[in-house]
Amino acid sequence: MGGELFAIRSVAEEAAPMFRILTVVPLLALGLSLSACADLGQPTVRAELKNAEGQVVGQATFRPEPIGTRASVEVSGLQPGPHALHIHEHPRCESGPDAEGKIIPFGAAGGHFDPGASKNHDSPHTTNDRGHGGDLPMIEVGEDGKGKLNFDTNRLKMSGQTSILGRSVVIHAGADDYQTDPAGGSGGRELCGVLQAIN
Repeated sequence: MGGELFAIRSVAEEAAPMFRILTVVPLLALGLSLSACADLGQPTVRAELKNAEGQVVGQATFRPEPIGTRASVEVSGLQPGPHALHIHEHPRCESGPDAEGKIIPFGAAGGHFDPGASKNHDSPHTTNDRGHGGDLPMIEVGEDGKGKLNFDTNRLKMSGQTSILGRSVVIHAGADDYQTDPAGGSGGRELCGVLQAIN
């Protein structure tokens, strides 16, 4: 009888450390997961896109992800076809001077966001190590005047040197050739919105 009790007690004592190990591992994994989320430490950022008449016709949202930043853009009321999309320097969408000093709609947004001081326009579909950080993929607008675009980038964040928080999003009237400085020959500025944290 005593032997049986001893055996049961011994098994329980041997199992206890294993139970602690099995308990600690999931908790450790959970802690690492929460730590990874905390390390992102960046807000989701959004811009309401307005036309020159001040009407809200779309939005651009940028969310932090472990791989970088996930972008989602929706617009309406534009001409069908590809439209250039860029991050601009300043958090302003009033009229202002362009690169040649001419007053244009949304000119106060300034030039393309260029954290690397490249002073070159280039394609985001390459490494784009020579171009503006704000050079983004084009958004395709359908016959109904609506367009959607989703993409991931590891070149833009919501903090640090490449932060887009407090900058602006501009959508142009035409396509981007990803070569011509300063804006890829993409025509006038049609929509603009200031990027602000939403959480």
